[in-house]
Amino acid sequence: MQTPTLSRSTPAALAACLFATSALRAQEAPTPTLSPATNLPPIVVQASRTGRTAAGMPANVQVITSEEIARTGHQSVIDVLQKQAGIPVKNFSDNPTTATVALRGFGENAHGRVLILVNGERLNNPDMAAPNLMRIPVHAIKRIEVIRGPQTVLYGDFAEAGVINIITDTSIDAKPVTTLSAMTGSYDTYATHLSKSGVFEDGVSYFAGADWNKTGGYRDNGDYESWNLDASVAKAWKGGQTLSVSTFYNDSEYGLPGALTWQQFKDDPRQTASPRDRAWSDTWGVTLGGSTPVGENGKLDANLSTSRRETDSRWITPSSASFYSTEIETYAFTPRYSNDSEIAGHANTLTIGSDLRLDTSAIDSHGRGVSYGYPYSYGNLWDFDRTSLAGYAKDEFFLTETLSFSLGARIEHFSNRISKKSDTTSESDVEKAYDAALLYRPSENVKLFTRVARYYHAPFIDEIFAGAGTPNTDLVPETGYSFEAGSEVVIAKEWAAGVTLYELDSSDEIYYNPTRYMNINAPDDTRRRGLEGSVRWSREEVGSFGLAYDLVDASFTEGLYDGNSVPLVPQHMLTVNGEAYLTPELAALGTLRYVSSQNSGSDFTNTRKELDDYATLDLALRYEPHFLKGLKLIGGVDNVFGKEYAYCSYYGTSYYPASARAWKLCASYTF
Repeated sequence: MQTPTLSRSTPAALAACLFATSALRAQEAPTPTLSPATNLPPIVVQASRTGRTAAGMPANVQVITSEEIARTGHQSVIDVLQKQAGIPVKNFSDNPTTATVALRGFGENAHGRVLILVNGERLNNPDMAAPNLMRIPVHAIKRIEVIRGPQTVLYGDFAEAGVINIITDTSIDAKPVTTLSAMTGSYDTYATHLSKSGVFEDGVSYFAGADWNKTGGYRDNGDYESWNLDASVAKAWKGGQTLSVSTFYNDSEYGLPGALTWQQFKDDPRQTASPRDRAWSDTWGVTLGGSTPVGENGKLDANLSTSRRETDSRWITPSSASFYSTEIETYAFTPRYSNDSEIAGHANTLTIGSDLRLDTSAIDSHGRGVSYGYPYSYGNLWDFDRTSLAGYAKDEFFLTETLSFSLGARIEHFSNRISKKSDTTSESDVEKAYDAALLYRPSENVKLFTRVARYYHAPFIDEIFAGAGTPNTDLVPETGYSFEAGSEVVIAKEWAAGVTLYELDSSDEIYYNPTRYMNINAPDDTRRRGLEGSVRWSREEVGSFGLAYDLVDASFTEGLYDGNSVPLVPQHMLTVNGEAYLTPELAALGTLRYVSSQNSGSDFTNTRKELDDYATLDLALRYEPHFLKGLKLIGGVDNVFGKEYAYCSYYGTSYYPASARAWKLCASYTF
């Protein structure tokens, strides 16, 4: 509901982000290991679903640890993704609750092509609402895994452009850890966090946390308030069996300041044309997970999860009032079996799994108003159930100790049931995904890979309905093929560099057609080509430096818009960040971001006013006194020069301003 007219972007923006490869981890035998510049131990990337580390995956992977996050003082997942991972973010309501992220060339409604996981469980919604990243307290994060490129074989829907997995599981530390933090900043912004984690004597680990975030907002009606409660318990036995249960609750309320005209944006970007538009959201859920060894080389993992989201929103103008309520329940069961063995003397890893998922939705849309002097009212009440059943297999065969070949396939059956009043419409679809990759590790500090994949994405619930709520059963999933090749290298354990080239060729992309007032499959194919490059340097107690650069080209390849650029695609994006120790206790922090100009959303003809380029600079100081270990004090200013810019625009007439200069003071204490 964030974008006023665009329900699904066919021409999505090409915004790929590369990662600072300091997060490369060592790989398990039999493959050689890649030593990270930070000298951290190997970390298995859970989002790989195959038990691999970042260095052992034929993909562009970044891992951001809790230590790296804590050193920056970022107060939301959005800040971490944007400023540490260099991922493009669009923030339509000027708060993290409704912000969307993009990978590999998707801009409008890009969150439909990026799968966001929390401890391996989906955060994406079956409707068009963006994943609520405020649901994840930044202080509770152990690490964030970012895998760029299609992961449809392993995850299916939403993983068209990549996967972001946020890990908040309990650690294995023997001693209890308590963290307290508080933050204050511009525009009446406040935040607090309290968490406790540890391990009991019988091997049961636990975590419990509570968070509160509030701000008056940079823009009028841009305020929000969010409460989070998280808890988990896990047990590990000596035989290798594990069992865990986790639960969460999130309550959010926020304003919807909406878009401004160009003149309004230039006169006062803090104003709003919709002072009474608001939204409320309550979400809670439970996940039960476990694993057990099977035989000598096998392992069985399974997760059972359920969640419920209730949202209410309103849009009020002098002549009309609209109300929208949804209740969405999700149930998922995801068993997976893996086996490490040998075939003809060669190491081989096989993963077989299934994803069973049910989404049930109850949606109430109604309103009233006056048009041309005549009163009117409307009401739509309908239910939408989607069942998906998928099976997948992935196998990695080691031709030599340094060269492996992997092959994967997935088949998924979608079944939709749509009920409105006395009418019921049912439809089903079967989609397939494939991928194949080569990974070459000539030494422990070098990785080269190439990969080809077929991907798909099913329509959102909202996209299946036309303006009057009539099911659009002609809408089919979008599909495409991806080709990529990349390399990563670590030099002298301090320098890390990486480069990836990719191409995505898509068909049947889904977008909103304003002339037909409905979502349709694009008649023209699109092509996204990009280069992702990064350099990272780090030296303990001296400092660090990271640079990520994206060069992208997204265009239509046939039909009416042949040769035109895809809207909301910045051709260049640069992120530079780093820190320098001024004294053993005091460090200076900085982040520079540049995003080039781009065509406005839905401007397929490339004739509307472009969205201007912009650059921002964030500076801060971090103080960690030696006399009180565990205390961090951070003070800084974001957007130091007060640059006024917009996250995005539509039709060259509607602009969504970003926050200008803002200060913050943060204090955290871990003991």
